[in-house]
Amino acid sequence: MKTTQRITCLLLLLLGTHLFAQTGVKVTYYDGTEQQFNVQPAGKLYFDADNLFVKADAGTTPTTIPVSIIRKVTFSEALGTTTFGQNTDNLVLYPNPASESIRIKSDTSTELKTSIYSLTGQRILQGVFQSGQDIDVSALSAGLYLVQVNGVTIKFSKK
Repeated sequence: MKTTQRITCLLLLLLGTHLFAQTGVKVTYYDGTEQQFNVQPAGKLYFDADNLFVKADAGTTPTTIPVSIIRKVTFSEALGTTTFGQNTDNLVLYPNPASESIRIKSDTSTELKTSIYSLTGQRILQGVFQSGQDIDVSALSAGLYLVQVNGVTIKFSKK
């Protein structure tokens, strides 16, 4: 449970500077389904040991989502009338877990601006990669990391 708490807290730290100006929140589940929220300035997003709570506005009851079923959480600017938070790159990180290298696959030819963070929030690696290009992680200690790719955060486990 502590690992889950650390991952979720780090996710908020990584993206926390963007939360004040952004209101679109998309939760992607391990089964591939997605849930979108439009969080007003009076709303909030918070965690306890096992759950993510999304409170869209001060007067609403929060939506409770078990952290164990969440693959990723992404944020975007105010929704307006545009479609929110579509991961048009369809990013996939593999293998996961990995020991020597990882690859990030994207459906587009867009450069992948990538950063790897430890659970303490320290940036371990940063670079720009192409879809399918090897990213050497052999020097990393075994454990959990967060990989941020073009604004999308993905959990990664190093063996």
